[in-house]
Order: sequence, then C-alpha cells, then structure tokens
Amino acid sequence: MQIIIDGHKVPINPRVSKDLLITLKSIARSLHWGILYDTNRETVYINTKSASVPVPPHERPASSPAEAESNRLAGKTICIDPGHGGSDLGAIGPTGTIEKDNTLAIALLLCDKLEKNGATVIMTRETDRDVSMPDAETEVELGARVDIANGADADIFISIHNDSFTNPTAAGTTTFHYGHPESIRLANCIQKSLVEGLGTRDRGVRFASFFVIRYTKMPAVLVEVAFISNPEEEVVLASIDGRYKAAESIFQGIVKYFKV
Repeated sequence: MQIIIDGHKVPINPRVSKDLLITLKSIARSLHWGILYDTNRETVYINTKSASVPVPPHERPASSPAEAESNRLAGKTICIDPGHGGSDLGAIGPTGTIEKDNTLAIALLLCDKLEKNGATVIMTRETDRDVSMPDAETEVELGARVDIANGADADIFISIHNDSFTNPTAAGTTTFHYGHPESIRLANCIQKSLVEGLGTRDRGVRFASFFVIRYTKMPAVLVEVAFISNPEEEVVLASIDGRYKAAESIFQGIVKYFKV
C-alpha cells in the first residue's frame, strides 16, 4: 500500500491492515485533513491543507510476489467456490467495490497457491459468470456449485464470501459449518489462520444451514472473510495486499487441517 500526503509519497510501502487504516482515518479526522482510500490503486491519499477529499492521480501497476512450490498437498482435491458471480453481484461496499469480484480474486490466488503445493483444485467458477445460468433461481445456482464439488469427489469444499451489514461499524471474520465434526475442525483451522493473518475481529466458528455446506458430501465451510460494508475492511478485501493475505491465510488453514 502507498501513502501519499499532499502529493508526496511516503518513502515506505506498509502492508494493508485494518489497524493502519483506522489510525490514519482517526488522525485525519482529529486534524481536519481530507483522506481517501483508493482501493483500485491500493493507496491512501491525505490532504493536510483542508478537509476536502484528495483527487487521486493516474493508476499505477501492481506486482505480485512469487511463491515457492512443494508437494505438501499432493493427492488432495479441493473445491473452491467464489461466492456470487455473473448476474449475482453479492454485497456492495461503501466505495462501490463488489463482493463477487473480491471473492473471485481471493479464490484465484488461493487456487494458484494450492496448485503450487501439489493439490488438485476444482473451481466452481474461474471468471465472472453464473455457474448454472444467468438469473437462475437461488437454489438452482447453489445446486450447480454443490454438484461440481460432489461430482469431483473433493476432499474439502470452501465457499468464499464477504460479510455485510447495515451498520458500517460491523466488522470481523466468521467461518460457518453444518455440524459435521470434520467440517468443524476445518472451520476452526481456517478461522484461526484468517484472524491471525488479517488482524480482524474473531467472530468465531458458527453453525449455519447454508445450501452449499448443507448438501456437499465432504467437509465443507463457508468463509465470510471480512465486512465489505465496513470502510476499512472494504479496503482490505479490495486491495492486492489484502487479497493475498486472505488467500495465504486460508491456505495455511488448509495445511493445518491436513496436517502436512
């Protein structure tokens, strides 16, 4: 993440974190500075001259880190379900970021990490599309995702989502299961890793009757990575740094689950 104050770049590039964003926002408010979180550019702009919102310049390209390969997950088949997609936008953040974009980006990064460590990955979608058909009934769309996982005889199933609430202060990470002991264990592994990796509030591992974790035949969880409706967490979800952290954290939770 870049921090630009009055048009001048701060000579460090800190990792995106909720605590840092909250701190910058608090300082700006107390000193009556203008501040803008630009999720596309992964940059915080600060205007110390007035409380007016800064205007960002042209976009900068982003780079992605290289990852080492291993065979630690060889023989494992993992189904990753990026929530929503196509005609289903999911939730929308305060600055207009869209859940379906965040979930797909995190899922693709996770897929790459898993494959580089020997796993076979089944994606319910790899692009911005409906899995069944555009504007299908909810049960039909979710059923298509379940069918993919069950048809692949996957070892585990992970559905990735962003949480949302009417109160913008709601925040944190939650992982849901449908009550099977192995699903609970998987949920605990991923929840602990995500909370540690993202620094989000631990909202716990919870039982839920979501379609995609109720009808899948393997250990299955639905992960609400963070709240897209929370201004600071929206930045984390939409930033390259935040997405990498989320993908890496879910990966580490999977590794702990398989004990490899």
